[in-house]
Amino acid sequence: MKKCFLLTAVLLFTGVMAHAQLFTLGLKAGISSSNVDLKNANANFSQLKEEGSITGFHAGVFTRFNVAGFLLQPEAVLSSSGGKFEVPDDMGNTTVQEMGFTNVDVPLLVGYKLLFARAYAGPVASFLIDSEFGTMDMKKAMDSADWGYQIGAGVDISRLTADVRYERLKRSYTDASTGSVDFRNQQVIFSLGYKLIGK
Repeated sequence: MKKCFLLTAVLLFTGVMAHAQLFTLGLKAGISSSNVDLKNANANFSQLKEEGSITGFHAGVFTRFNVAGFLLQPEAVLSSSGGKFEVPDDMGNTTVQEMGFTNVDVPLLVGYKLLFARAYAGPVASFLIDSEFGTMDMKKAMDSADWGYQIGAGVDISRLTADVRYERLKRSYTDASTGSVDFRNQQVIFSLGYKLIGK
């Protein structure tokens, strides 16, 4: 009985907030262009040369709280990112290999909305699910969670949303056999979304 009452109260509260345009819940997905910079590299990683960016993908859910134009937007997003590197071999030749990260990113963005346009920034917690470099599994030698930041802007047209933002994360890798390095993973993210609740 208590659980039914609590569920009813939550649904009513959510409905009232959405009707008053104070609360929004929606889905989002998109692509990104990402690359990785190496810092404090030693051992095997000191031989790598940054080659270029890769295309990443993401999908997830967002919520938004609006009060007098100010907004708070927590999200939970499954995303992929990474970069390309030139890798030398013993014969003096080089090959290009991709380094990839799969994460659950949880941004907490604060911003302001004027008419249909929004601007925002905030921290992002990134929880690592998988990481590979060529055929090497890197996950065990990396931190399970990292912090970074996002800054961006977006527009709302009825129930549709469109956003572009910049993200930068620091990831640390330490392994006795292959060395240690700090990865600076940065990406430009393009997203489209649809509001399920609220406007």
